[in-house]
Amino acid sequence: MTLPRPVWNTTATGSPSTDGQDPGVHLFCLHHAGGTTASFAGWRFDGVTVTKLSYRGWDFMSLGAAADALAERVTASASAQLALYGHSMGAVLAFEIALRLQHTGRVAHVFLAATRPPSGMYGAGAAAVAAAGALSPRAREVLLEDLDLLAGYPGRPPGKKLEVPATVLYSADDPVVPVVDSVRWAEWCSAEPRLVKLDTGGHLFHLGNPDVRLIVEKTLSPEPLSPEPSRDAQTDQRHG
Repeated sequence: MTLPRPVWNTTATGSPSTDGQDPGVHLFCLHHAGGTTASFAGWRFDGVTVTKLSYRGWDFMSLGAAADALAERVTASASAQLALYGHSMGAVLAFEIALRLQHTGRVAHVFLAATRPPSGMYGAGAAAVAAAGALSPRAREVLLEDLDLLAGYPGRPPGKKLEVPATVLYSADDPVVPVVDSVRWAEWCSAEPRLVKLDTGGHLFHLGNPDVRLIVEKTLSPEPLSPEPSRDAQTDQRHG
């Protein structure tokens, strides 16, 4: 059976590959449920190509089918080094894509932001809708379609390990994902993930917090051009 094809939007940054040159790290960004690629507007990093992937819940029979199709798109990259940034539901997809591709040795880093580990996903939908605030009828419909897809996700037991370097980003005032759930990602990673706590920003902290982009830049860019993250972004080494 042919998998449905997602809609995606590509934005390239840095120097494109020419004459067989290595294009550098290729970062794929996946938005939150009900979101669009616009949530990553302005994401440009020195030496990194950025592709913003968009998905819609009604395009797929399951979250696994979505991950299969998106993984196919990611692996078609000409870059030898791939990275994934997913926010909320997009982070669940980034995790599943990484599991499918980590055996290739090309996945350099995975950023998992504002999401529970792949168990205990249930019951998040109502909180996400409430946190979204006032929405137009169409925007609410899109959000619910995406959340329906997430609701059918069976999750993964802790024994299924992510074997590539990972950064988990979370906000202290996120009404959807409690801090205690964010730090539990260590149980799904072969090596200890880097845990980064942002003191403010709510659930969609990537929309207005420049520290998020600085963290990604410092992790992926060969020579980051921006200053250090502010004091509000700090690495939390506690694994409660």
